[in-house]
Amino acid sequence: MNSALGARHSALGVRCSVWVLALLFSGGEGERVWAQDSLVIIRPLPEVDTAVVRSLPSGVVGQVVAVYNDSATTRFGGSFSLPAGARLEGRVAVYRGTLRVNGTIAGAILVINGDLIIGPGGTVLGPVLVTGGRIEVRPGGRLDGERTAYDALAPVFRKPNGLLEAREHRKPLGEIASARTSFQTGRISTELSLETGRTYNRVEGLPIVFGPSFTTQGSDRADARLDLRGIFRPTSDRTKLRDDIGFVVSTEFRAGSARRWLSFGARGYRQIQSIEDQPLTKGEAGWSAFLFQRDYRDHYEARGLEGYASVAPLPTLRLGLSFRGDQERSVPSSDPVSLLRNQDTWRPNPLIDDGFYRTSKVSLDYDTRNDQARPSTGWKIHADFESSRSDDASPVALPAAVRPPIEPGRYAFSKLRFDVARYARLNPNTRINLRILGAGWVGGDPLPVQRRVSLGGPDILPGFGFRDLNCGPQGFSDQSQASLCDRILAAQLEIRTNLPIDLPFRIRNAELAALQQILGIERAELVLLADAGKAWLTGGGPGRVPNNRIPAFGEWDADVGVGIDAGGIGVYLAKSVAVNRSFRFSLRLQRRF
Repeated sequence: MNSALGARHSALGVRCSVWVLALLFSGGEGERVWAQDSLVIIRPLPEVDTAVVRSLPSGVVGQVVAVYNDSATTRFGGSFSLPAGARLEGRVAVYRGTLRVNGTIAGAILVINGDLIIGPGGTVLGPVLVTGGRIEVRPGGRLDGERTAYDALAPVFRKPNGLLEAREHRKPLGEIASARTSFQTGRISTELSLETGRTYNRVEGLPIVFGPSFTTQGSDRADARLDLRGIFRPTSDRTKLRDDIGFVVSTEFRAGSARRWLSFGARGYRQIQSIEDQPLTKGEAGWSAFLFQRDYRDHYEARGLEGYASVAPLPTLRLGLSFRGDQERSVPSSDPVSLLRNQDTWRPNPLIDDGFYRTSKVSLDYDTRNDQARPSTGWKIHADFESSRSDDASPVALPAAVRPPIEPGRYAFSKLRFDVARYARLNPNTRINLRILGAGWVGGDPLPVQRRVSLGGPDILPGFGFRDLNCGPQGFSDQSQASLCDRILAAQLEIRTNLPIDLPFRIRNAELAALQQILGIERAELVLLADAGKAWLTGGGPGRVPNNRIPAFGEWDADVGVGIDAGGIGVYLAKSVAVNRSFRFSLRLQRRF
């Protein structure tokens, strides 16, 4: 099959109006890629072949586009069946559908984001390439030729003239709104950078991160890295210059390959941290704060030292261990600008239990997803357990129904978190995804404010309002709406099916095209969703659940909804199953999970 790739690169002319948005933050966290697979050619020995390659190299995308667009290719949009006794000569390509062969195809086959099924009596005389699907040769079928199957979807779309074009990858805003330069001196590589903190909040506004990083290549399988980063907070309390400046200084040594490695390091820091990593992702929470003056997260300052080690014994598995000691203190909200509702008052940032905490933590990550951005198969599992203690904690006063009064001084507790997501592909156009997550107290003293949890919209339970389930006692009024629960448990289910709409459509206006690339508009999907969750206080007493018990499923709060997800933009309408609640609309810039 053809292997030529014609890569297209377009320069984006963007005016100030778009750059104001671009200067905010990236659409997602920058994560180390620790699971990569190379191309696998499967010989036609097994009758049923389900072996796949997880990643889709860019060269394959170019090959897919070139082969499909070749005038010598017989093209089919959607599913196609070749009946018994029929014969096709030459190259055949199918886009977004299942190719069923019960007759004979004498030539190469390309199936883009679909399946190839060779039934009894079916024969294929030529090589086969499948992206976003599988190859199945049923008993009595025959495939004479090399076969390659990629589980990852090909990032392409069909133009009005019927030809395919590669979709430009969404660029994180942190990459667009950044300045970098690098140079090499012997074995030491130096990079100087100036970028945003990839978020926006009512404590810092738009943090600016700057500084150098140094990487030393000791050998082919080992390297060391030193990062010196300053953090400028433009909206902090300016009574003292040091209140406007944070920092992260880290060093790491790593040995091994891209698939299996061991690393250990240390870091010192003074930075603003979120109390919970939900609702919404870091980038989405920043957009909400900047555009609508709605900061869905709470924050505190942490200053301390940490040592850590991690190992990847398998390409899909990572284990981590860390020890840290940090001073955690409350920080007030400031008054950063927002594009809309700027005349409103920001929600107060809640007080935390100030003190110096010594924390040990173990973590596990397991990831077999075929695509990190738009997975259709695989697992994604994260779990961590932390044990923390303090000799000088100063607990704030909470309602006695939430936490009895605690004297300042010695304080110790432990907390567990887990997040398990399963992605399953029913057919080329339909997927079903399931997620179960939980977090909360497992031992010791009651959790401090900065470790407490809650549930609500617009993320985990989009049919509910922000922190509708925060365990505050009836009649308790708190403008900060702090999370007060000891434990949460939730489940999310969604069914996704492709809509007969190809996005992105071609935009000729340079500014709108740049914004489209930032948002990452892609193939549209219809999403049917159902969610259920429970947040509660644990222990003995009225309104509490015993430590060794989980609330019965009939006691959980639930919602149902529908939405359209176009990759970088998703709109959802959800409603609690309770009769006294109204529909809620939410706009998302990333997939729900």
